[in-house]
Amino acid sequence: MKKKIIFFIAVVAVLVILLIIQFAIQTNNQKEGTQAAAAATTVSTPTFSIGDSESVVKEIKIVNTAGAIKLVPTKGISGSESIDWALETKPDFPVDQNLLNHIAVSALTKFNLLDEHATNLKQFGLEPANADVTFTLNNGRTHTIKIGKPTPDQTNYYVVINNEKGIYLMNSGNAKKILVSINELFDKKIPEINLKNLKSIEILKSGKLFLDLKAKQNKESTSASLPGAHLLPTNHLVMKYPVLDRDVYLEDFAKKTFGLPGGTTNLTNNTIKVLSLVDEKPLDMGHFGLSVPALELKIQDDKNDYHLMLGDASGDIIYAKFADKNYIFSINRESIHSLLTFEPIQFIDRFLALINIVDCDQISIEASSSKFNVTINHKELPLARGQATQGEEQSGIFNGKVVEVDQLRNFYEMIIGLSFDAVIEPVEKPGNPLTTIAYTTKKGEKTVTFYAYNDNFYLVKVGDGAAQYLINKQAVDEVIMACKDILSDRF
Repeated sequence: MKKKIIFFIAVVAVLVILLIIQFAIQTNNQKEGTQAAAAATTVSTPTFSIGDSESVVKEIKIVNTAGAIKLVPTKGISGSESIDWALETKPDFPVDQNLLNHIAVSALTKFNLLDEHATNLKQFGLEPANADVTFTLNNGRTHTIKIGKPTPDQTNYYVVINNEKGIYLMNSGNAKKILVSINELFDKKIPEINLKNLKSIEILKSGKLFLDLKAKQNKESTSASLPGAHLLPTNHLVMKYPVLDRDVYLEDFAKKTFGLPGGTTNLTNNTIKVLSLVDEKPLDMGHFGLSVPALELKIQDDKNDYHLMLGDASGDIIYAKFADKNYIFSINRESIHSLLTFEPIQFIDRFLALINIVDCDQISIEASSSKFNVTINHKELPLARGQATQGEEQSGIFNGKVVEVDQLRNFYEMIIGLSFDAVIEPVEKPGNPLTTIAYTTKKGEKTVTFYAYNDNFYLVKVGDGAAQYLINKQAVDEVIMACKDILSDRF
């Protein structure tokens, strides 16, 4: 019995010792594993970087499948203290400054090592490469980076640095910026023009003046006093050609000339949609229809101005250039359809003599066989409480006959409502007048004269200018008939 107890104790002791040894081995292994894991997490993938900042770089030359560009650092372009990058060749066309800056920053990012001893560069798209980027540093050293094809997951591009055997990875977003074409650097924005602050606009078709507008010096106007009468227009612009000294209705002008929605007056790159750069240094303007432009837009507001020339307008794409630049770009024809098709008289004051009744003292009408004289008397009304200005009441005498207030008002609205229907080339010697309407106002006299033109229209001259308006005969004949009806109490 005693021997059995001793044997049992010995077996237990051996088991305990074995357990202690096993525990010690496991603890040591766990410790070594932890240390190895710690070492693995603290050792990063080898990387390469041109420099810590853009300030070490003197220039960046990029040669890709689309061409070659060279970037140099500068300051002050974007209005900040940070470094901006510019094209060394300073091309004639405007560039997207933000994109240039992003290209430089992208080229200076770190590259992660993938394979230290690559032997087959072709499989990485590096023989030949999609782009070569050469950095020249301020200390004279250079670095060359070759960009190959994207990785299977498209998240990176394969890169070789300084023609060494190692393959590095470059983030796809950065690589795509470096692979841009010269066309992608082209800034497609058209200088913004505010029509409310317009100083002048000239439009030429095939080299011939088609429209000339100028800023209006006096923007004030007088309200018509008659109920329902036409207001004298308040506008910022006045036409100089093809109709001299005509007020321009700004919203109509913005809509019918540039297709702008109601209430908007800004011309932007959303109005004239530039598509792409076509030729940086064209040799033959005629190839693009620009030897004699189909249309030219000379426009200026209080901040910006440009002279835009448009070529052949028969297709969906129109070639264009600025008069003081060399490069040619394309424009979406649909975006400027209104500019190509508008007619100047669509948005101007077409009244032959829009005179407020408070300013008019007399109207004399002389037709082929009739003469009519209307004298307008003005009587000031008492100033009512709360009124800031003195009102008045008009009465009239028609060929010696006193006419009622309502008759006078209806007739006056009819005669000042006479409007021309079309404009033709000025006629210096229109012949003998058929009808004349003369207005005597507090500011002087104004005469409208009608001449023979064809069966449906009279040719009209306003004041001392050349005869160049056409008006429907019926409108004028109705005024003469109204005069006769007033005298016979039929009006």
